[in-house]
Amino acid sequence: MQPVAANERIQLLDIARGLAILGILLVNMTFYSSSLQAIQFQINLWPDFWNQAAKSILSIMVDGKFIAIFSFLFGYGMILFKDRALEKGRRFVPLYLRRLLALLIFGLIHGWFIWFGDILVHYALLGFILLLFHKCKPKTLLVWSVSFLMLIPALMLFSGGNAGAPPRLSPEFKQLVLQWIERDQAIYGGGTFGEIQRQRVSDWYASALNQIAFYPQILGLFLMGSYIAKRKLFHNLSGNRSVLIRICIWTGSFGFVSTLLPIVLEQTVGTNAGGWINRLDVIRYLIGNPSIGLFYITGLALLIQKPSWQRALRPLANVGRMAFTNYILQSVLCTLIFYHYGLGLYGQAGPLAGSLLAIAVFLLQMVLSALWLRKFRMGPLEWVWRMATYLSISPLRKKGITSAR
Repeated sequence: MQPVAANERIQLLDIARGLAILGILLVNMTFYSSSLQAIQFQINLWPDFWNQAAKSILSIMVDGKFIAIFSFLFGYGMILFKDRALEKGRRFVPLYLRRLLALLIFGLIHGWFIWFGDILVHYALLGFILLLFHKCKPKTLLVWSVSFLMLIPALMLFSGGNAGAPPRLSPEFKQLVLQWIERDQAIYGGGTFGEIQRQRVSDWYASALNQIAFYPQILGLFLMGSYIAKRKLFHNLSGNRSVLIRICIWTGSFGFVSTLLPIVLEQTVGTNAGGWINRLDVIRYLIGNPSIGLFYITGLALLIQKPSWQRALRPLANVGRMAFTNYILQSVLCTLIFYHYGLGLYGQAGPLAGSLLAIAVFLLQMVLSALWLRKFRMGPLEWVWRMATYLSISPLRKKGITSAR
């Protein structure tokens, strides 16, 4: 089998990152524009048909799938980074430790001063654990990956817990939650910068504590990405086509069946199957969503082997090449749209309007990314991250392009 050129392999990863950036924005739009309390306690602020329809589509096609892709690619990226470092005769571990430390600092700045829902801090912290596995063989990585991915679902199923079901709130506590929601809307939608900053830090701590519960899931996805990277399934797409087709079919089938089955049962049987629905929801959210994420990636791997699809998906690659910059840019733009120090539209966009706005923001990012990469080698934050990793100044502007005087 002849290996595929390196640029094709990178193109797949960049396209997947670009698609993940869109999916993450669609999910995060609710967190940008609504109270964290409403989300945590599943208070339905938009009960009308069109917003509920948009919410259902997001739940089936988007929620949990694209953060899974991002996590998968993070683990894949570690092995790719290691291979490139060793090819150039560099010491991998010190470089990767600096890379993670820089990511941690970026994440703290992002979470404390821009938007509370930052994921970078968690990726950096789990990255230090991921580093312990970099010498493992592919089979070992797969075993650990499956073990971590199954840990939380197994505990929840064994303990009778449920995922996704609205918590049962007493009337008194629900009234208290509604007061918290009104407080958040007053602060983010009409407060001073200092008031917003204090609330942002408070929400960051609450969000961070919630995220810790899912560390095994995230680490499992990291390890799955590292496993795929060590197997080099994406290095030779045409040679591994049959394997990719099987992965695509199995993950897609399991993912969508596990997603749709509890929805169908709830609509047809209702409360009579409450226990089964709760168990199926655990499988749906914690196993089905990552499966669909892997389905999306392998689907892209199959599609880009056709020139027509390569051309169609190329704009996503531009966004993906600047994924770090675009992730932070989304937070900057959306907080300026919703917070009072910007347009102050907090609490005024439901799932439908939020999704349309997310698409508009992403289209803007596609244009900006294409324009930027005409003149520069990488995104601005990627450039800073690279310098922090290698402790040297790298050229940013492409050769042959000079500043106008």
